[in-house]
Amino acid sequence: MQAVAALFLLGLPLLAAKPGNMILRKEEYCSGPPGIPGTPGIPGHNGANGLQGERGLKGDTGDPGQPGVQGKKGVQGLMGPPGKTGERGRRGKKGVTGEKGEQGQQGRVGVEGRLGPKGRKGEPAVLPPSIAFSASRKWPLGPVREDTIITYDQVFLNLGGSFDVFSSHFVCKVNGTYLFTAHVLGTLDNNAYAWIMYNGQPMVPMHGDHRAGYGTGSNTLIYHLVRDDHVWVQLMKNSSLLNDYSTFSGYLIYKDV
Repeated sequence: MQAVAALFLLGLPLLAAKPGNMILRKEEYCSGPPGIPGTPGIPGHNGANGLQGERGLKGDTGDPGQPGVQGKKGVQGLMGPPGKTGERGRRGKKGVTGEKGEQGQQGRVGVEGRLGPKGRKGEPAVLPPSIAFSASRKWPLGPVREDTIITYDQVFLNLGGSFDVFSSHFVCKVNGTYLFTAHVLGTLDNNAYAWIMYNGQPMVPMHGDHRAGYGTGSNTLIYHLVRDDHVWVQLMKNSSLLNDYSTFSGYLIYKDV
């Protein structure tokens, strides 16, 4: 007890000193060795949750991340069962007509079909009108001093009456295609040079050369005529004919439809 009292008394000056006057000199104290660390205390209980703070401002949008590496293609799954048939859709509008394609290759010849039934008897055919003539000259002609129409005084045939016996012109009465032929026989000392004429236009020539003796020439014309066209045979200047070996004939092949 005495020792405790002595320590108490020694400490009184320190307790009475003011904090600002607690300055100890080195020679006034001494230090002992550090003490052994104390055992850690038992952890305290968790404190109560604090009040929820105010909501903070929205942060700025971050930079977009880099694209990820493409994954490998997965294994194809099993085929599922067929679905139900859907309802029929509405009919679409007509599309634009496309360009014409190239012609395809010719197909193979098909099998011959069966013989069809016999058709009905047709109406009687309408025959074209009968137009034909043939004539010759009995007497010699020429030599002529100018181009001269050859007249034929012996008429063998004149079906349809288209050959004019006075002018020796064939005058067309029915439009169609006709055939004409003519033959000339020259004299011993003169040529026979003639033309088949159509409306004043020379069409085909005939030439009988007297150097061959009695020279002969002939020709044929097939031509389309219309009503009132004229066809005749014309002897050229300085030519001559002998006798009835000189002929002029013609006929209608078919009339216009």
